[in-house]
Amino acid sequence: YLIQDEFIKMREKEGYGSIGGWKIALTNPEMQELVKVNRPVEGAILKPLIYKNNISLKLKDYCHIGAEAEIALKINKDIPIKKDGFKSKEAILPYLKEVMVALEIVDDRNYGANISFNKLVAQNSMNYGCVLGDPVEIDLMSLDSLEGNLVLSGKEFGRGIGKNVLQHPLNSVLYLVNNLIKRGRKLYAGDIVLTGSISTTCWPTYGDKVEAHIDKLNSVSFNIF
Repeated sequence: YLIQDEFIKMREKEGYGSIGGWKIALTNPEMQELVKVNRPVEGAILKPLIYKNNISLKLKDYCHIGAEAEIALKINKDIPIKKDGFKSKEAILPYLKEVMVALEIVDDRNYGANISFNKLVAQNSMNYGCVLGDPVEIDLMSLDSLEGNLVLSGKEFGRGIGKNVLQHPLNSVLYLVNNLIKRGRKLYAGDIVLTGSISTTCWPTYGDKVEAHIDKLNSVSFNIF
């Protein structure tokens, strides 16, 4: 994570903008098995890489672009740094409010099966931004029961449910909050948190449209050209 911190600083100095949120990767057992890493990891999302719904992305801007369907939350007010961290998902509820569907944009830079925990963390957990749907306000404790799917050019690629994400998406936020505290970091009002993929990653190519649909939330999509 010290390497990741330096990577983030380099990106900021190169004009990629400041941190606008965080993603938590490998919260889904299926994804952990796929890459042979058995614990979650986080990475920063830079503000200029947070896109609105139905954006078009250039394939040539990526080495190997992937997309994941996720439940995202917006931090409603700054989460304080507590010395001993937060003990339960209920303890972070006062700092959360809006929920949205997100398509995380990842770029594995053709690592494929050669990824490891250390490599994944060091290069910011593959994050290359996200596309967000319009936010809604629902019972946050119900997020584990929401079902959804990932659609690639009109065909369902994957399907999942909120409880695939560490048994509850709020557990993912709790993990992030406590891990950031250990790093001397915190979450601020307005930050976006991507809680983790509800299914496996798809790898779109030229001409593809990627969509994510999750119960009770507004759908989201992007196009590749």
